[in-house]
Parts: sequence; structure tokens; C-alpha cells
Amino acid sequence: MKSFSKRRIRNACLLLITLAAVSWWVRAREGSLASSAFGTGYLMLAAIFLLALYNVRKKLPFLPIGSSAAWLQFHIYVGVGTVGVFALHARAAWPSGWLDACLAAVYFFTVGSGLVGLYLTRSIPVQLARVSEEVIYERIPAFRRQVRRQADDVVLQAVSASGATTLANFYIARLYGFFGRSRGWRYLLRPTSAMRRALMSEMQDLKRYLCEPEQSGCERLFTLVRRKDDLDFQDARQKVLKLWLFAHIGLTYALVLLAVLHGLLAHAFQGGAL
Repeated sequence: MKSFSKRRIRNACLLLITLAAVSWWVRAREGSLASSAFGTGYLMLAAIFLLALYNVRKKLPFLPIGSSAAWLQFHIYVGVGTVGVFALHARAAWPSGWLDACLAAVYFFTVGSGLVGLYLTRSIPVQLARVSEEVIYERIPAFRRQVRRQADDVVLQAVSASGATTLANFYIARLYGFFGRSRGWRYLLRPTSAMRRALMSEMQDLKRYLCEPEQSGCERLFTLVRRKDDLDFQDARQKVLKLWLFAHIGLTYALVLLAVLHGLLAHAFQGGAL
């Protein structure tokens, strides 16, 4: 823990020193009546390309170019540092042209999504670790189907063994949809165990009216309800991470394209060579 704190302090100090150096350079250029726009622009463009390379690094883990954790730290601090460079480049004023305004908007959306992602990637793994087991996202639909088949079999066996239909009627009325459907977008945004608690409370009240084979089946349904709820939670939390990553990468690529176009047009109107 101490080494982790020292690393964060060291990285933050390096970032502040770098931003101070860039700010001093900008002031020196402006003091000599020279423009710093191209210098800060090139620095921003280089930083954006380096940030985009992190996604490439994750797809090529076998390359000996540093650990993923080191790249992540670099990605975070460089991303934060670009905010200061952007302020120096734009002189803390919102651009007036439509291209520059679009570039600024995409940049801030990208930074914002990065900060959101930093929170999500820190909090969601902790939440997932609290459930019974962690499941690979792509395997969740298969596990859900398996749980539903098991629930159907439990009810059919209870009816076959007892001839009673009390548990089967409850299953059709309250549990069939729970096992067969997804939880919807509200659950995706805020997954809670409210439905799980409600269903298990109803099942507990129902047990007093069940015969022995149905009570045994009801106990097995308790386990399957918990299992289905855990799978739904895993699906919701992991889906949020995947949706965030899709949005963040899309914004990053759009930012790269707009930044390159901005640089080309800046050179064209300036009359300088590329």
C-alpha cells in the first residue's frame, strides 16, 4: 500500500512538473511575441496518439513494451495532463469555429468518459467479487438457460411426486418470467436485490401451504433464484463496462481524426509546411 501511494505521489509530481515546464515555455514564447499554438498543438496531438495506443497495447499483450498496469497509469496521468495543455493551447477560451468547437466537445466528452471509466473500473470489480462467483460475460446467457431448465425440472418433479400444483401455480405466476426474461434497462443502470428479496419472501410464506415434495422443490428454487439473481448482476455490471469501453474508444478515434484534421487546416491557413 505504501509503494502504491508513493507511486501515485511520484506520478502526480512528474505531471505537475511537466505542466509547469510547458506553461513556462508558452509564457516565454508569448513574451518574445512568438506563437506557441503549434507547439502546444503538436504536444496535444502526440498525447492523444499515445493515449490511443493503450487500446492497441491491450490487444497485443505479448509485446515486450511494458506491463498493462504501467500503461494504464501512463494513460491516466497523460489524459489528465492534456487538460492543462488544452487550456494553454485554447487560451482557456471556447473555440468559435464549428470544427474547433466540435473538436473541443469531443475532447471533453472523451476526458469525461475516461473519468467515468476510472470510477467504473475501480468500483465494479469490487462489486462483482462480492457475489458467489465471477462468470465470463460471454457465458452468462448459457448459464441463464441452464438455471431456467433446472427450475422447470424442479417444478415438474414436485408435481409428479405429489400431484399437487400449488408450487407450480406460484412458479408460473411469479417465477417463470423471472427465470426467462432479462431485467431491463433500469436494472442495468441500478442493479439491486429488491426482486430477489421479494420473491424469496413470497416463497418463504408459501412453504407453509406446500406438501413435503413441494417443500423440497421450493428449497431448490431458493438456490436457483439466488443463482439467477447473481447472473443478472454479473451481466448488468459487466455490460456497463463493455458499453463504457465501446463509447470511450469510439470517442478516442473520433478525437484523433478531428485533431489531425484540425492540425492540417491550421497549417494550410497559416501557409506553413507540414
